[in-house]
Amino acid sequence: MKTLPFFGGILLPLAIVLTSFFQNTTPSATKGWMQLINGKDMSGWKASENKETWSVTPEGYLQAVGKRSHLFYEGEHLKNGFKNFEFEAQVRTFKLANSGIYFHTKYQESGWPGQGIEIQVNNSHIGEGDYIELKRMGSLYGVRNVYQTFAQDDEWITVKAKVENDRVQIWVNGIKTVDYVQPERKMGGIKKLSTGTFCLQGHDPKSKMQYRSFKVRRLPDDASSNLAPLTYAPWQDSLLRYQGQQFAFIDLNPSTNLSPEDMAKYTYTTGINVALLKSPKEAKALSEAKGLPLFTGIKVNVETLASLKANTADYVIGESTGIESARTLLNSQKIKVWSDKGQDLNTDQADALLDLAKQNNVAIEIDNISKSPSIAVLRKAKAKGCKFSFAGLVPTDKLTQSLYVIEAIKGAKLSYKDQYVPKW
Repeated sequence: MKTLPFFGGILLPLAIVLTSFFQNTTPSATKGWMQLINGKDMSGWKASENKETWSVTPEGYLQAVGKRSHLFYEGEHLKNGFKNFEFEAQVRTFKLANSGIYFHTKYQESGWPGQGIEIQVNNSHIGEGDYIELKRMGSLYGVRNVYQTFAQDDEWITVKAKVENDRVQIWVNGIKTVDYVQPERKMGGIKKLSTGTFCLQGHDPKSKMQYRSFKVRRLPDDASSNLAPLTYAPWQDSLLRYQGQQFAFIDLNPSTNLSPEDMAKYTYTTGINVALLKSPKEAKALSEAKGLPLFTGIKVNVETLASLKANTADYVIGESTGIESARTLLNSQKIKVWSDKGQDLNTDQADALLDLAKQNNVAIEIDNISKSPSIAVLRKAKAKGCKFSFAGLVPTDKLTQSLYVIEAIKGAKLSYKDQYVPKW
């Protein structure tokens, strides 16, 4: 699932790999497109269980409202299936709705599709029962997950995808959310790209969805991304395993000089979501994240706290250098994440500081490089009901230096519900 172009004693020039990843060629509007929705009826589409979930609105939209049902394309354009292709769908979600677009799948009468890969269609669905759904619109479900939204409910959204042999690219309203290259070896839990049809998902009775257009055009069967397959290693194996348990790997305090464009490439390459982080004085520079799959954050300390303006970023992180500055930040009602640079959680004040963090709904940063806080402190924080965020996962040299975040998850017995995800 999560891949890097190095390990095993081999280091590829990252700049070259990332440059090829960021050739952002969206599906073109030239000839060869086939419209799979006719605007009149469901001709060419076959619904699975609970077939009454699907209907055609007076405007000619395919609509899902009801119990789980999947609508598979079996029309005249299917032939032997779609292997390499571009598609463009127009979809509208309603509050709390969840859906998906499967490709390389085939018809089955009941259950979640066992074949194929899903592109997530979800702006505001929060989960069901004890399950919390964090993955948002434009995720390659379980393979490359996206945790922020780039579209709104009650509006028509354009979802595009391009599949070329071993590469999948996804765009939501023109923003590239995924650029994934399949590894050579099979990974547990990751379905291999193959061939098949498309499927639209009716998820549950609360998930009202509409599709008004779904057009596709074939690409040659030998179409290739011309990118070298990427290699999995310990970090990526761990990411794969824990992503399967819903963990969201996001670096909310990246220490890097990478440009916003290179941070986006890093997200595509590793599968780790990244934030563009600035000081209050530099807040205007957060506009550089526009059109890129990046969170935005403001970093403050006690000296810059007063200059913080409201609603300028997805979250605010406070860095303390001593106990008094930690207390000030934790009590400020202005920060969402606390970075303990003063190592005060290693003192006898740890319990009191953790209580303040819980009281003020501030997440505790787990730093992969400094390996702090300690596992013992994280267990205390977990017991108090604190939330957590990750740092030290960017750039790649830091990512490969340490597995402390993984050790922390194991040692403190954290679950994905213990994580802080901005704007969730």
